[in-house]
Amino acid sequence: MKPRIFFVDDDDTLRKVLGRELDEAGFETRTFPSAEGVVEALRAEPPDALLLDLRLPGIDGIELLKRIRAADEGAQVVVLTGHGAVPEAVEAMRQGAHDFLTKPVRLDVLEQVLRRAIERRALIDDNARLRRVVEQDFAKSGMLGQGQAMKRLRHEIERVAKSDSHVLVQGENGTGKELVARNIHSLSQRSIQPFVVVNCGAVPSTLVESELFGHEKGSFTGADKRRIGLFEAAHGGTMFLDEIGELPKPVQPVLLRALQFGEIRPVGSDRTRKVDVRVIAATNRDLFERIREGSFREDLYYRVAPLVIEVPPLRARREDIRGLAQAFVARSAARVGRVVELDEAAYQRLEEHDWPGNVRELENAAERLCVMADGTRIGPEMVERYVFRKTASKGDLPTLNVDELERLAIIAALERHGGDKKVAAVTLGIALKTLYNKLDRYGLRPASGIPESESA
Repeated sequence: MKPRIFFVDDDDTLRKVLGRELDEAGFETRTFPSAEGVVEALRAEPPDALLLDLRLPGIDGIELLKRIRAADEGAQVVVLTGHGAVPEAVEAMRQGAHDFLTKPVRLDVLEQVLRRAIERRALIDDNARLRRVVEQDFAKSGMLGQGQAMKRLRHEIERVAKSDSHVLVQGENGTGKELVARNIHSLSQRSIQPFVVVNCGAVPSTLVESELFGHEKGSFTGADKRRIGLFEAAHGGTMFLDEIGELPKPVQPVLLRALQFGEIRPVGSDRTRKVDVRVIAATNRDLFERIREGSFREDLYYRVAPLVIEVPPLRARREDIRGLAQAFVARSAARVGRVVELDEAAYQRLEEHDWPGNVRELENAAERLCVMADGTRIGPEMVERYVFRKTASKGDLPTLNVDELERLAIIAALERHGGDKKVAAVTLGIALKTLYNKLDRYGLRPASGIPESESA
């Protein structure tokens, strides 16, 4: 389906010629000679982007822009203005315009700007759908719990959401740091704008800068077309930088400038671009230790961490284990079409465990019980068998070769946690990135990527 463009301009000749050229460039263009009928048409059939002249008869372009944004906050408007009318264009940007161009404008430039606006609109719509899913799932997953630790966490999230400062979310793997970040975003004034997730530990170090800031065509081998970066895609919204402690050192100064001045420069470009992005970073690492090691910049830490939220581990809120287990079992049982419940002794056994993988480990345990356990009632013996099953070798060690022992320990941790690498890494006391390296070293995963058992 062709992207739909609304083009509003009172110049009959320009409207006809440019409208025809946009159609030939692959757009479906609907033209208007004035502001009349634009908002009504937008409500009936929302366009992917709008091209708007600021000098219009009757209702001028700025007022029309305000009405468009009131009717559809996600509308992406590119304004056209004549030479000498830059102050008007600046005012249009303040009112929420995506970009502005001065007349006359080259068709290839106009097409690039419109396609960026369309990409951003698609991202906003995708994030709105995702946000609705997250909000529906919010009460069913990681934010359950009525203990003091969770009440305090919810209160901190509400307070932080009212600010527009960057946030650092700290906590062990599996505690729900991303869920905290999503909740901050959904409660903030940026909630209708994009929420973009970047896993700093999963992106190859050679591509991190391109992923974050984009690149120009031909800027490096394989860059066969221009690509906007995730910072630009998140403009106006929130970016979640997961595992920021794994961010390569060469990229850190560039990120620092983006946070400090709101400027990015795509790889291979000689021009900077302004971006308005709130960053929520997350880490399970001690960043001060990383600073002492020299692998993380101290000035970057203070830029990403004006506000800090600590997400408590599950062992620090044992009073929530029963409620979480009950909710997870009910959800997993419904998914597999079974009626299953835990008896009192089973709950007590779950409450005794320290849960090194935190909420994610408990959720995986609940799903395993619902799939594997017999009958409708789950007792402590089933918890022992399917959740705390023993995988370590008994008796004498099978070898004194350190590498072989390490390989066996990794296999045992993965088996114990159902292939969940994040939880296995916690159990082994190593970073997730280190675990990936060891999996490659011992040939325990395909060299081309992560196997299907990778847990979210």
